[in-house]
Amino acid sequence: MDFARQQASPEQHSSIEQHLASGCVKCRAAVDLWNRVNDSACRELSAEPPASAVQHVRQAFAIAAEAQRPEPLGRRIARLVFDSAWQPAMAGIRSGTATPQRVLYRSQAVSVELNFEPEPRSERVNLTGQVTTTDKPGAMSPIPVVLSGKNGELAAASTNGFGEFSLAFVPEDGLRLSLTMANSEELLVPLEGAGLRIFYRN
Repeated sequence: MDFARQQASPEQHSSIEQHLASGCVKCRAAVDLWNRVNDSACRELSAEPPASAVQHVRQAFAIAAEAQRPEPLGRRIARLVFDSAWQPAMAGIRSGTATPQRVLYRSQAVSVELNFEPEPRSERVNLTGQVTTTDKPGAMSPIPVVLSGKNGELAAASTNGFGEFSLAFVPEDGLRLSLTMANSEELLVPLEGAGLRIFYRN
């Protein structure tokens, strides 16, 4: 291990090199293994999570820290599992105008797929979404959906029988979706993250 990490003494390093030069297959395999382990550890030191994931976690903690509602309403926070902003744009269009963005959130049996698209020549963003559940496939009862920001409610809608809904809004800090499920449980979807900031206006 010290040999692979360049931490062995000059005498040890020379001795091991001579031994490897003799053709010892077992020790060569051991050195190759520790070289791969060392390379992997070096890569981990420089690895950073996507900024949108970090922002999502921060807002999830902020939501969890808020005072509980006076009414007995359960509350869950959906987890971000996919964000198209994590994928690099195609060469040639990276400096162009904002493109539609797709994100996917999950919480237990519920999935919430969202598509954000900037409205041309406007500060507004059009949001279309679909709520699906694995435990109750088929037609769904209407689910109230409320989009809020730091200044309160921005837009509201209800899902149709396929779980689809659409909203339009002007982005601001603290964005979140609140869905009141059939069991009166509130599902919160934190939206503020680095990915969604492609729609923010200075």
